[in-house]
Amino acid sequence: MVIERSQIMGYCNGVAHVIELAKECLRIAKERDLPAYSIGWFIHNPTVVERFVQAGMQHIDTPQDGPPGIALIRAHGIGDPLRQQFEQSGFTLIDGTCGTVAYSQRMIRNVDPRTHVVVIGLKGHSEVAALSNVWNDAKQLVPVLVVENRKDIEALSDFGDSTVLLMAQTTFPQLHYEELKSMMQDKYGSRLKMGNRLCPTTFRRHEAIAHLCTKVDAVIVIGGRMSANTTSLVHLVEEKGLPVWHIESVREIPQEIFTFQRVGVTAGTSTPPEDIDAVIAALESGV
Repeated sequence: MVIERSQIMGYCNGVAHVIELAKECLRIAKERDLPAYSIGWFIHNPTVVERFVQAGMQHIDTPQDGPPGIALIRAHGIGDPLRQQFEQSGFTLIDGTCGTVAYSQRMIRNVDPRTHVVVIGLKGHSEVAALSNVWNDAKQLVPVLVVENRKDIEALSDFGDSTVLLMAQTTFPQLHYEELKSMMQDKYGSRLKMGNRLCPTTFRRHEAIAHLCTKVDAVIVIGGRMSANTTSLVHLVEEKGLPVWHIESVREIPQEIFTFQRVGVTAGTSTPPEDIDAVIAALESGV
């Protein structure tokens, strides 16, 4: 078997940064004899999360879930009302929000009140929740509409003569985003203003997986099943017509993969390098 690695895979800068902040959260909590928390899991990878759980970090969603302590804001960010609730409840916050997400929140925060904000993203995704709960200067929530498919866009109002600001979940699949963006441009014409952009790292990974698919017979994608960017890699391989397996660890390598001559390996942005190395070593050994 020949194993081809994707040119880009594993931790992005934002994930590497929030993992370091998670370590800092544990350190400060220990020094102050306080609980250490993650507000929502700081990344969508169960292997990494479990390591921090074993080290003493607890998962909470609201300030009512535990006594005040040191709390890490996840890489996908949180909304302004929730942030204030934690601060007013006596929690010390460490902000692990990815820079591209924080930038997107600032754009929404500063939008003209006459402008309608539409976000292309997965309803229920934690980043989309963070973008949908942003205050303006008057501490009022900026109204945000979320669309994730053609039907959602068709159902949107024409908003009269108002300007429409188009934002995006930064890890939304590139091809699907371009399709929906084109629909929005057709619907609103010159009234549509482009806001943020997709995460450039995610875009480069999509290009890398497309190139990988030209060289292999099957692909293994390593990463958490809750990870949107990881599942988007799986969908891209499926669109290329290749067999693909989404696994979270070396224990899930399917026996069928050993029947292929050339196998590609890629991984999501929250997949640790040791997990990638373990999968590749197992493939090379044939175990």
